Amino acid sequence: MSVTCLYTLADIDAALAGVAAAIDRDFSDCAEPIVVLVIMKGALVTAGALLPKLTLPIEVDYVHATRYQGNEPASELTWLHRPQVNLAGRRVLLVDDILDQGITLAEVREYCINQGADKVKSMVLARKVLAEPAVINADYEALTVPDQYVFGFGMDDRELSRNLPGIYVKSTS
Repeated sequence: MSVTCLYTLADIDAALAGVAAAIDRDFSDCAEPIVVLVIMKGALVTAGALLPKLTLPIEVDYVHATRYQGNEPASELTWLHRPQVNLAGRRVLLVDDILDQGITLAEVREYCINQGADKVKSMVLARKVLAEPAVINADYEALTVPDQYVFGFGMDDRELSRNLPGIYVKSTS
């Protein structure tokens, strides 16, 4: 089994610069800082690379919600940490690592709406190209990846490889 690099650090940086410009433009009318909620653990690296590219005022918090046990999806979302910032009347940007089925992102978005958020948009580092559409679309997508298990740049392979400076896939060829 070999490992193939789908996107280099330079590829990711350029894609995130484009996403940051779109976010700045779309939130330019905000009177107060937007709340950036980072969905842990996978989006930690993405947020670290994205936030310095944003020029608008932000307040950062995080959500730790997952539906994965190791590399396998579970049937229900597990909440390990809910945001501490008051979301009522606020504009929120969710930052996630990957959009595959969209279940986690949809539930976190619904949570924000139920907390009274005025507007909730979402950004993902990568959208997985699947035969069946996700239950939710992200407002901002930096990259697309094939329907294979990808890792690196915050995404793990059995809790390892989050620190790889690119996005990788294992190939059987």
